[in-house]
Amino acid sequence: MGAQLRIAFLLLSLVVLSSARYERYVCQVVEDDWCTLQKIYITSRTDLRGIRFPDDQYEKLRIGQHYDFADTDSVISVFSGGLFRRMSRVRYLRMNAVRMQGLDMPDTVLELDVSNNWISRIYINPDRSYSLRKLKMSNNLVTSVASFKYLNQLEELDMAENLIHLLNFELFSFMPYARNLNFAHNRLLEVRPGDSDLILYYLERLDLAGNQLREIDLQRWTFPSLRMLNVTGNPIQRLDYFELQRAFPRLWRVTY
Repeated sequence: MGAQLRIAFLLLSLVVLSSARYERYVCQVVEDDWCTLQKIYITSRTDLRGIRFPDDQYEKLRIGQHYDFADTDSVISVFSGGLFRRMSRVRYLRMNAVRMQGLDMPDTVLELDVSNNWISRIYINPDRSYSLRKLKMSNNLVTSVASFKYLNQLEELDMAENLIHLLNFELFSFMPYARNLNFAHNRLLEVRPGDSDLILYYLERLDLAGNQLREIDLQRWTFPSLRMLNVTGNPIQRLDYFELQRAFPRLWRVTY
């Protein structure tokens, strides 16, 4: 009886393994060291065990429609940690317009572009160290960036055209290398300066245009390298000229 049970279990295992989808994706286009993959369909129900990406040769991977070819759309509804382990050598990753709804932040990618998706859920593991330098996440459904404090190597952050209502600048005390911050065209009602003085030595561009801000408190900020501040499209009546000079001594362009 025991032998029969073991045989039945073995047969069941073989059936499960054989039903897994084994597929190795290849580059449809290679341009400037970028490998472009198209016609990929991965959902939360997709069995990831048999999927292989060409990351053994390419550190730059682009998924989705890049050229105006017919029938090249891709879908990655959830970019999970399990999926990233299938492409773990990739350091530059673009997944534009792939109908992504959830994102587990990859820890070894240097540049990530997930613009033009439907992302509303982002998971960042506080126990991991993230190498990310540049993050483009414009035109999504993100409502909060509080968990981004664990992305402490970030230099560029593009969160334009999302659904963020509140931005606490204390977040950026965890990003000392930040150079370019874009939160234009969100739903910002308030930008909080934080509970302590904030100095961002490398910040050069800050874009808060197209929000609902009535004022910005500059008293706790010192951004000695800031050159461009954009607050157009906000109901701000005035900005204190002397506070601007003190907080941003190199500022050469301010639009409001």
